[in-house]
Amino acid sequence: MMVFKRKQIVILALILMIVVAGYLQYSYRQGSNSANTEGKLGEAVYVDNEIENTGLAGTDQETGDSVAAQKNVSASKMANDFFAESKMDKETSRSKSSESLKAIADDINASTETRDEANNKLMAITGNADKEMRIEALINKLGFADSFVLFADDGSVDIVVKTPSLSTSQTAQITDVVTRQAKISVDGIHIKTMF
Repeated sequence: MMVFKRKQIVILALILMIVVAGYLQYSYRQGSNSANTEGKLGEAVYVDNEIENTGLAGTDQETGDSVAAQKNVSASKMANDFFAESKMDKETSRSKSSESLKAIADDINASTETRDEANNKLMAITGNADKEMRIEALINKLGFADSFVLFADDGSVDIVVKTPSLSTSQTAQITDVVTRQAKISVDGIHIKTMF
C-alpha cells in the first residue's frame, strides 16, 4: 500500500513538473518575443514597427528606401519565426505531456484515481488543442496572415495575431470567435499583435 502512494506522489510530481515547464517555456517565449505588448480588451495593441530614418540625412532617397525595406523584411521574418517556433514549441510540449499522461493512464500499478486524473488531463489537452486549432483557422479566415492561440491552465486564452494593429471592430470579431468556440468570458481573452 505504501509503495502505491509513493508511486502516485512521484507520478503527480512529474505531471506538475511537466505543466510548470510548459508554462515557463511559454512565458519565457512571450517575454523575449513581445516586450510590453499586453493591452486591455477592445484596445489595439501592437509591436512598434516604426522605422526611424535617423542617420540617413544627406543620403540618397533610394538608399533610405532600401534600408527601410530591409528593416521591414527583418521585422516580418522575426514575426514569421515567432509564429512558426511558438506553434512547434506548443506541439512539442503537448506531445511530451500527452505521452507522460498516457503512460500514467496505462500503468496497471497506478491507482484508479491517478489513472482517472491522468485520463482527464489528457482529454483536456486534446480538447484545448482542438479549440486552439479551430480558433486559429477562424481568425486567419478573418483576413489575418497568421495567429497563435494558447489556452492557459487558469482557463484564459492568449492570442497573438500577425498584423501591425487591430481596430476595435477586428478585436470584437476575434473576441466573438473565441467566446463562441471556447465558451469563456471576455475577461479571460488576451489579444496581442505582432508584425
